[in-house]
Amino acid sequence: MSTIELEQVAKSWGDTTALRAMNLQIPAGSFCVLLGPSGCGKSTTLRIIAGLESATSGRVRIGGKDVTHLPPAERGIAMVFQNYALFPHLSVRDNIGFGLSVRKVPKAQAQQRLAEAADLLGLSHLLDRKPGQLSGGQQQRVALGRALVAQAHVCLMDEPLSTLMPSCARKCALSCVSCNSAWG
Repeated sequence: MSTIELEQVAKSWGDTTALRAMNLQIPAGSFCVLLGPSGCGKSTTLRIIAGLESATSGRVRIGGKDVTHLPPAERGIAMVFQNYALFPHLSVRDNIGFGLSVRKVPKAQAQQRLAEAADLLGLSHLLDRKPGQLSGGQQQRVALGRALVAQAHVCLMDEPLSTLMPSCARKCALSCVSCNSAWG
């Protein structure tokens, strides 16, 4: 895991300001939760860290390296989106392993990462199912699994539990804690 630092990060579109000179330091290996009302800039902040949005001003550092102008693929980040972003035509196995195949991770290593993530997240018995055959909590765990197998330096999650029932949200939150403990 890596530290994340935002230094005077701002984002505006014309007269609309989403972020005003935000400063934030997140230590490596920790959890940080951004709380606030709808439209206050939580998702924009995550998108700027990930490189999916560019800041109007300021600096973004990951692991001490200035990544402000780097594309997302060069930032060492995995991201879990609110809507899960699963491929409906792919199995759970293929959804979790998708990024590994794109990155051309050797097959044996990819299979090992997938098996470990599926076991940790309680998905081993669901690997051949399609997303449409899963509950919301199971779909969220698939999205989390896809982020985890990437073994990125940073894992960002945009409201990953907001659409889940409280019992499922609790299980997914505990899975995040377990993964952080197991894989650092």
